[in-house]
Amino acid sequence: MLGLADDINQRGDHATAAAMYERALEMSADSPDIHVRLGKARLAAGNAQAARAAFRTALTLDIENPEALLGLGTTQLQLGEVEGAARNLQKAAPQLDTRQAWSRLGVAHALLGQGEAAQHAFSRAVALAPRDPDTLTNLALAHSLVGENTEAVTLMQRVSDSPLAEQRHFRNLILVLVLAQDPELAASATIPDMPDALRQSLIERAQRIAEIADPVERARAMGLAMAK
Repeated sequence: MLGLADDINQRGDHATAAAMYERALEMSADSPDIHVRLGKARLAAGNAQAARAAFRTALTLDIENPEALLGLGTTQLQLGEVEGAARNLQKAAPQLDTRQAWSRLGVAHALLGQGEAAQHAFSRAVALAPRDPDTLTNLALAHSLVGENTEAVTLMQRVSDSPLAEQRHFRNLILVLVLAQDPELAASATIPDMPDALRQSLIERAQRIAEIADPVERARAMGLAMAK
């Protein structure tokens, strides 16, 4: 049943997979691994509250379980419980040492206004996935948060040169350029398939973000991406 549930989950039918994991738990002894799988399926199905319960149950069975800590921290991020998320992700990231774990820890630190800690976490994520545009973008935004604009622009130019760059990455290029006080380059940089009206709207939005003095509010407005 677990193998079938895993297969269904991978195919994207997360609600059905979650029901099968629940059935598996009824048929067997409590297992932190199954509770973690259940939590992941519930989270992917959009049921964050139920996912949190599954991850917490896994931790009652194995308090140091890194996958459960990652899952609980991720769920807390989605629910806006950022301090709790940072605490749990801080424990999970060094144990798992994955791009996903470090990226989510970086997001939590950024949302708490902890720019240097966010940089450290995103830097580790980049070391693990040096060509991933989302990870590079998050590191660039962390540099922007602490006023290291040269580093931020350099990273975003690297992202925009990548064949993997998408519209969201070019939007963040504009944001970083405006935060670096270079609106002229933001207006003239070569960006494929972006209408002038949209570019101007993004520049104006970036200028509003630049006016936000509080680092926590600025980080929230930036919209850092959680790694999948």
